[in-house]
Amino acid sequence: MAKGPWTGILLATLMVFFSTHSLLVESESQTETEFPSNEIRMESISSNSPGQVLGHIDTHDTLSIGRQFACAVTENSSVVCWGRTDYGQTGIGISGSEVYHNMTYVDALNGMGIVEVSAHLDHACGLTSQGAVYCWGSNVEGQIGNGQIGGNVLVPAQAIFPQGVVAKSLSQGPSAHTCAISTDGDLYCWGGNSKGQVGNGQVCANIGTTYYNPCSNGVSGIPAPELIAMPTGVTVTSVSVGGEHTCATGSDGGVYCWGSDMNCRVTGGDSVADSPITGQSGCMYWHIQPSPRKLTMSNTEVTIPDPANISFVQAVTGWVFSCAMTDSGAGICWGANTESQQGIGNNSNGAWAVVPTLIQGPSGESMTSISATTAQACAMYNLTGAHCWGDNWGGNTGDYNGSNDVICNYFGGVGGGGNQNCPDRAAPHQVHTGGNYTAVVMGAANACGLDSSNDIHCWGAYAWNNVNQTQHQVFWGTRVPELMQLPGTVKIAVDDLDSDNDGINAPFDLWAEGCPSGWYQDAPNSCQESPPGHYAEEGLPWNLVMCESGTYQPDGGQASCIDSMPGYYVPNEGALSQTICPAGSYQPNAGSQACLLADPGHMVETPGKTFQSACTIGRYSSTSGATACLRASPGYYVDTASATGQTPCPPGRYSSNEGSVSCSSTSPGQYTSANASTHPEICEPGSYQPDSAGTSCILSPAGFYVSSAGSTSFQPCLSGKYQPLEGSIGCEVAQPGYYTSGVGSVDAIACEPGTYQPNSGADMCLSAIPGTYVSNEAAVEYATCATGTFQPNAGSSECLVVDAGHYATGEGAQNQIPCPVTTYQPLTGQTSCNDVEAGHYTSSTGSSNQAPCEPGTYQPMAKSTSCRDSPAGHFVPDSASTAFVACPVGTYQPISASSSCLQADEGHFVDSSSQLSQTACQKGTYQPNLGSSECLLADPGHFVDTTAATEQTVCPAGTYQSREGQSSCTFTSTDFFSSEPGSVDQTPCPAGQHQPLTSQTECVDKPDDGGLLPGFGFYAAMVALLTAAIGIRSKQES
Repeated sequence: MAKGPWTGILLATLMVFFSTHSLLVESESQTETEFPSNEIRMESISSNSPGQVLGHIDTHDTLSIGRQFACAVTENSSVVCWGRTDYGQTGIGISGSEVYHNMTYVDALNGMGIVEVSAHLDHACGLTSQGAVYCWGSNVEGQIGNGQIGGNVLVPAQAIFPQGVVAKSLSQGPSAHTCAISTDGDLYCWGGNSKGQVGNGQVCANIGTTYYNPCSNGVSGIPAPELIAMPTGVTVTSVSVGGEHTCATGSDGGVYCWGSDMNCRVTGGDSVADSPITGQSGCMYWHIQPSPRKLTMSNTEVTIPDPANISFVQAVTGWVFSCAMTDSGAGICWGANTESQQGIGNNSNGAWAVVPTLIQGPSGESMTSISATTAQACAMYNLTGAHCWGDNWGGNTGDYNGSNDVICNYFGGVGGGGNQNCPDRAAPHQVHTGGNYTAVVMGAANACGLDSSNDIHCWGAYAWNNVNQTQHQVFWGTRVPELMQLPGTVKIAVDDLDSDNDGINAPFDLWAEGCPSGWYQDAPNSCQESPPGHYAEEGLPWNLVMCESGTYQPDGGQASCIDSMPGYYVPNEGALSQTICPAGSYQPNAGSQACLLADPGHMVETPGKTFQSACTIGRYSSTSGATACLRASPGYYVDTASATGQTPCPPGRYSSNEGSVSCSSTSPGQYTSANASTHPEICEPGSYQPDSAGTSCILSPAGFYVSSAGSTSFQPCLSGKYQPLEGSIGCEVAQPGYYTSGVGSVDAIACEPGTYQPNSGADMCLSAIPGTYVSNEAAVEYATCATGTFQPNAGSSECLVVDAGHYATGEGAQNQIPCPVTTYQPLTGQTSCNDVEAGHYTSSTGSSNQAPCEPGTYQPMAKSTSCRDSPAGHFVPDSASTAFVACPVGTYQPISASSSCLQADEGHFVDSSSQLSQTACQKGTYQPNLGSSECLLADPGHFVDTTAATEQTVCPAGTYQSREGQSSCTFTSTDFFSSEPGSVDQTPCPAGQHQPLTSQTECVDKPDDGGLLPGFGFYAAMVALLTAAIGIRSKQES
């Protein structure tokens, strides 16, 4: 195409901003990043109308192209970037001269939930789902927004917004500054501000001699987001950042621009006052607008019909031109047109370009979104899809038609500029296969489109890996879109332009997020306030809904109905108010269609209750819906809360009043025999009740009586009375001859024999007095004892016959009289006693017999009280003796009162009568028998060597005794012996023998003449003699 006089200036300017070095980076920078094989891929976004509207508050831009690099948001909310990374703009931590890189994840953003990305001149930003903004790349003018200026930020850093600000959308465009729209529709900008492009009213530069840089430390940018003042009531709906200017659309449908007005890109050629900063006027480079200014299209050269009533929905900016899309789908551009970037069908070749003019889009179609960059632009049209126009170096308009060149050569090095075989496009031209795209994005050197499969297709200059990641640093590009392979199987996230499902896409939908709370969609792109009794759903499709039963709504414009309060209900749909629950019903819950009837055992006394009240004790309710609980009837009680019935008082209890919580026990003397008694019954006479809670009265037992009503006990019949029957009211009196002793007698007792009772009502019988008796039962009198009888005791049934040894005189004797001493009476029933005879005695009174004197005693006199003892030496052998007898010879008696005499013991004798003792035999005598009158002399050959001896002793061998009556034996003489005991004489030794010793039992041979020692016989004789001597000695001692 022909180039105007400004073409060289513009190209030179572009060369400055897009200059690169010829050095190649090392081969490892060209190596594709290896992505983890276990990367989780999110499901594809389901949308009614996929696409994106760059910089618009109602959409998220998931693909953005900066100066020779690009970034995209994947379905798993991660970010991938590729291309030039001299300043770290791909966010992978790499920078350096002419460094480029294939598609790589920005790992620092993993897990942050990125929903939008914006690529600018040499930096990029990402927006999280929570409204935080992270930026990376060049920060020489503070475009990162982290409060610092200078250097490169290789790892994403968070932009520092004022507290409480939540970002909703990011700006797009080839700039060194950034803007973001908040959820409130406010605009915040930061970064390069040398021409007032931030819009905060300042210019970060020294201009002439009158304006000095007011920015902190004299830098050229704003290091953190600042609120941009829009006209009162106007919120921002879209924003785009150009080379040194910014444009935005407002909620009033206007376009507002600020910054450098070179080529009328800010004012659109409107007549304006001189710049408040520089004093310059007209569309000059130093005509600076530092605050938002509304595009009025008041220039007389504007040919757009009725421009004052045009409403804009999206604004985009290139390097020195601006465009905007109207709510009717028309496109309008203004500013420079040296590269046909306005799409108006021609190249003005003028230094200041043109005033706002309609883009010449495909006939009969409406624009749905627009994208612009340095000197070219693209747009989506509703029927034929993606169209591009303007500078076509490297084929970045994608205008292959099947016959023209696929490869576009250009001059100017890898920085681009100067087409050789692919001319600029003066009007929108459909991108090859552009009908398949849902969105299109124009970059400084290439463009990309998103297809229905969420894949990226790019075309234009191959430099810096922007198109296919395989060719770079070459001087050509392609008109034919090529698939940009993403890591693994991941896809690009694509926004839904009709998120509210009303058939109207953003940015044309006046209610892109649905109708406001409380409003509903009554027609396409129209919302109305919900009427009372209704509400508007806050989710798709913002329908008008009638309030359900249980809810109501008295006001219009509501997003929900009000649940009826506890204690209220709403029975019908579409209600404007709630109804109070009547008495007898309640409702504890909100949102109720009906009230609950009070359960049996409960009540609801007043309307509007949220709970039912349990019947208190003493009350009950047997039906549902009670407004009050009933008092328990007399005879009944209710002892628990929530009772559904009353309980009858059991027998033994009663209830006299209403509302009883318990029954009263009958008192002693009372009873109730049936259920539900209202009062106690009184026990009649003859019965009683000792306990409380009696169920009947008890008959008085036999022997007792109850004389009055209401008695708690029975009374015993007293002494003299009795009662054989139960249930009596009195007692019977005992008759004469009868009695009752003590109390409680069942019958009268007949007087036993020995007793009598002449009177009635007696408590005892009278005992017959001594001398009298009663022989029968039930006697009324007694009888006197006859003669010879007596009765010393009272209460006798007969008289006693006088005992032997006694006597009694006359009738009625109370006692018998014992016979006096010296008398006796062997018979009973006698009136006198007998005298004691001789030889007898009585020692006491009352003797029934006279006692004979015992042997050893005697009594020669009659009427004696004792017997006499026989004297010593005498005895009385028989009883009843009147005299004693002398002991005969051979006996003796040392004591008196003996019935016999003692015989003289052995070894003793008594030689005369009446002896008191016996005499011991003298030595030489002995007596072996009893009762002897003399002792015997010891025989010859014997001896008695003790007194009182009962036998004589034989003289041992070696001795002899020739006389009688001797007390010892004589030893044999020498030369004599006695060889046998009892010898009466000694025997001489025979011839030839001799006995030199005495008391020997034998002789021994005479010794030899020559021998001096005695022979054996001598020793034998000595032994015999000693033995005899020892025996004699022992005998004497014993």
